[in-house]
Amino acid sequence: MRWGEKTKGTTCSPFSLATPDIREYCLYLQKSKGHTPATINRRIQALRKFYELAVTQEWTVANPAEDVSLLREVASERSRSLTPEDVARLLAAVQRDRTRWSDRDWAIIQILVGAGLKISELIELRLSDVCLDASEPCLHVRDANGRPGRMVPLESEVYQALCSYLPTRRASSRVDHLCVNRDGRPLSTRSVQRLLDRYAEAAGLDGLTAQALRYMYAKRVYDSSGDLKTVARLLGHRHLATTIRYLRPGSPQGEQPFTDSPAEA
Repeated sequence: MRWGEKTKGTTCSPFSLATPDIREYCLYLQKSKGHTPATINRRIQALRKFYELAVTQEWTVANPAEDVSLLREVASERSRSLTPEDVARLLAAVQRDRTRWSDRDWAIIQILVGAGLKISELIELRLSDVCLDASEPCLHVRDANGRPGRMVPLESEVYQALCSYLPTRRASSRVDHLCVNRDGRPLSTRSVQRLLDRYAEAAGLDGLTAQALRYMYAKRVYDSSGDLKTVARLLGHRHLATTIRYLRPGSPQGEQPFTDSPAEA
C-alpha cells in the first residue's frame, strides 16, 4: 500500500510504518522492481534521514528504518571485474539462441553493451528516440527527472542490431515503445533483467547486471577519448565525481554515507 492511500476509512501515514514494513518495501524493490543493492541502500539511507528528522521534530517517537540492514553491494565487485572476453561470451550466448525473439534480444543486449543505458532508460525508449537515417545514428535517452535527455551515438554493432530488429517488432496498437513483449506491450524492468539473467547464465556469468555492462561501456569510452566529460555526457551524469567512481577499480563496498550530490548510476 502506498503512503497516503486510504483503506477501511483510514489513511496510511509514513508514521504508522514499522521496521518490518520497511524491510518488505526493500524486498519489493529487489524482487519486483529489479533494483540493485546500491539503489536500495540509497532508499534505506533516505528513509533513515527522514525518520531522524521526524523524531527530532517530535512527529514520531521511533525510526523504523534504523534497524534495516543495508544490502551487500557484491554486484559492484563483479561489475568492476568484467572483462571484454566475458562480454564476448555473453554476446555469443545471445547469438546461439535462435527464436522469434532473437532480433529483439540481440538489440537489447547490444544497447546495454554498446550504449551504456540503464534498464530503466532502455524500457522508456520510443521509436521516435531511435535515429538511424542521419549521418550520425543515435539514441535519444529520456531523463526520468524531467531534465533534458541526452543523445548517445550508435556504435556499428548497435546500429546493425536495431536495423535487424525494427522490421520484426510487433507492437500492440498505440504502443510506441521500442522494446515490446510477446503481447506487444512495453517490456518491464523485471522482464529485461530476466532476459539478461538467462543469457548470462548460458554464458557462465551468473549474477551479471546491466550495471556491469554500463561500467564496461564507461571504461571503453574513456580509453578511446581520454575525456571524463565525454564519459559523463554519454552516461547522463551531472557530476564528474560520479563518473570518476565508475572508472576507479578500488571503490569501497558496503555501507557508505550519502553525500550532498544526488545519486546517479
